Amino acid sequence: MSIIMSTSRGPHSYDRLRDVPVKRENVGGVATGLRGIMESMGGKWVCWGDGTMDSRFQHEDMGKYSIERVMLSQREKKGYYDEYSNSVLWPLFHYFREKIEYDSRSYEQYESVNKKFASEIAKVSQAGDIIWIHDYQLSLVPGMLREMGIQNKIIFTWHIPWVASEFYFLLPERDQLIKSISQSDSITFHTMDYARNFISSVARSTGSSDSVKSRVHSIPLGIDYRRFNQYRRDHSLRKKHGKSIIFSIDRLDYSKGLVNRAQSIEYFIRKYPEYREKFTFIMVVTPSRSNISGYEDIKDNLEMNIGRINGLYGSINWMPIVYMYRRLSQGQLLNYYYNADVALITPLKDGLNLVAEEFVATTERGILVISEFAGVSDYLSESITVNPNSTMDIADKLKLALDMSDEERMKRLKVMKEFIIKHDDRWWAKKVLGTLKGSKRP
Repeated sequence: MSIIMSTSRGPHSYDRLRDVPVKRENVGGVATGLRGIMESMGGKWVCWGDGTMDSRFQHEDMGKYSIERVMLSQREKKGYYDEYSNSVLWPLFHYFREKIEYDSRSYEQYESVNKKFASEIAKVSQAGDIIWIHDYQLSLVPGMLREMGIQNKIIFTWHIPWVASEFYFLLPERDQLIKSISQSDSITFHTMDYARNFISSVARSTGSSDSVKSRVHSIPLGIDYRRFNQYRRDHSLRKKHGKSIIFSIDRLDYSKGLVNRAQSIEYFIRKYPEYREKFTFIMVVTPSRSNISGYEDIKDNLEMNIGRINGLYGSINWMPIVYMYRRLSQGQLLNYYYNADVALITPLKDGLNLVAEEFVATTERGILVISEFAGVSDYLSESITVNPNSTMDIADKLKLALDMSDEERMKRLKVMKEFIIKHDDRWWAKKVLGTLKGSKRP
């Protein structure tokens, strides 16, 4: 038995630098979490070759596993990824109705690319292999594999929120997605709410959810705790700033609540003036989906607010918000995690949020302030939860975090670390694979 893993993005890509391929690691998110699982279990990883020189590496031997890349044309990429996955499904499943930009032609490209993935999976799989498909970009693959006659066990893992059935039914292709995903032997989500919403959507689409209830599971994705906990400690960042450090890192996206977060720092300074010049908020935003309309507007709005806040409240010796729009290496990211007194993670809606887990694994004294609408808040009960829509609530919870005694910090951190150690990536993989035992598809 072998694992056939399939995701839209792979663990790394190759880009062109003076006509030489340069490896670019995909840091953070699902790809990082799955890399460790594939290194320990082996198998084949079917993914999109999105790098400018990935066509040279359509098959890549990684030792324990191989990468099989699906190549897309620019037209396919635009329709499948930019237009349908990220301009229809992404806003829909994060409750941003006003952001949905529907075009039936983009669905045709989405369907065509899903068929390419299904064909590649069928080509590389053998009898007895477990096929594990991930996320909203590949929702039609399970059904297509069944149409091809593939009888292997299929797991489908949905990593973003699944919305209430009333909202889901805005999608014109609602029945096609439900029918395909339901062809899986096991369907997993990160929280019980998302699992319940899916079951409700099936019932609304087909008239009954009896056929899927026993195959739907709630299992939160974990991280490789050892990799983050073994970070070599570096105190230079804390010495450089000489103040309490608040830290956040997000992709550029409207679901992350970035402007609200910046404005909450302004409210915090106004409400608690005694904290002026006593903290630095390091806000890292990584480039994302620059080809999709509206994302540059998000960036412009955020940077305008940060400039205004720094101009109003900063001085020659202090800027309240240190803003960076760039990617960080793994080492740089761990350095920020380790030195931060507070991680401020306030998405408006998030499937889980692995940044929160990574911070808890790395820090030795930091406190986590997390949005109550991030899936991980269901599990890290000793974090400080906030309503990300309320600048007042964020400001008040920031004060609570900064004022917290070392004893209380360590008590909370101990409980959260214990959860992450127990529920790591290998625990998650074992639990998900375990759902196949006794699973019966109609």
